[in-house]
Amino acid sequence: MNIIQLQYFVDSAESGSFTETAKKHGITVPAVSQSISQLENELETKLFTRSKKGIALTQDGFKAMKYARTILTNVRNMRNELSKSNPINTGNIVIATIPGMVSLVTDTTITFMGIYPHINVQLLEGDNTAVMNQVMKGEADMGFVSLSRESQDDSFTWEPVIRGEAVIVVNKQSPLRFLTAITSSELHNEVLVIYKDAYIERIAAELIAGDSGNRIALTTNNTQAIMQMVSRGNAITIATDYIVTTMPEKFKNEVVSIPIGKYKKYPNYLWRITKKDVEVSAIIKEYTQHLYANLE
Repeated sequence: MNIIQLQYFVDSAESGSFTETAKKHGITVPAVSQSISQLENELETKLFTRSKKGIALTQDGFKAMKYARTILTNVRNMRNELSKSNPINTGNIVIATIPGMVSLVTDTTITFMGIYPHINVQLLEGDNTAVMNQVMKGEADMGFVSLSRESQDDSFTWEPVIRGEAVIVVNKQSPLRFLTAITSSELHNEVLVIYKDAYIERIAAELIAGDSGNRIALTTNNTQAIMQMVSRGNAITIATDYIVTTMPEKFKNEVVSIPIGKYKKYPNYLWRITKKDVEVSAIIKEYTQHLYANLE
């Protein structure tokens, strides 16, 4: 038995749905169901009745809820009390990030603040240049940018978070979804919406060069607008694969990613940058570890 199992149990009982619990914690429904089943096996009783209409607490489930809530309340109180006495658990963190990583950074921040309730997190959003400027000026403690190795600036300390490759992202009903790799010839008469980024813009220009049937209808840093147009089948886009994995589920479930084989030798990276010669605090290191865990 562990705290996470108890939290899933309480959340499922309160919402009456494994699906809602999965959405809340950013995991799959089977993962929630399996966690509850493990808890039931350990307690040697059924906590829920399961049917096509949903879930409902059993009599033993109601009894268990009382204890589970008490345990979770005591754990939160313990964390609060301990965090007050430790200076590392108080203060402010300012994070600058590219728009494509906002969803992941937000999810990480929610988890992080649950563990360190006395840490105040501020999120700044901008393109790669804006993020680097904010870190350089000391306006942000760290930043997340998407760049190739060749684009590094010696003013920063660069820590690679994840290596990525360019993919074409299409609606799951698109005829392109059956392809295992994309070349320029398959993109005839396609409408593209692309993220305003030098790496993405270079790939887009090369892919549609010489084909008057293709056009870039929109270039923007508004990832929400891009995802909406692609998920509705109005356009296709080019993205780094790790950006696609951080999309909200409602968009990710509506799209398919197709590798662009030609660009495998030109990888892009998500980097955590900090100002050079400035020591990275323990709390920032820990935040980064939580972000790594969310990427797995």
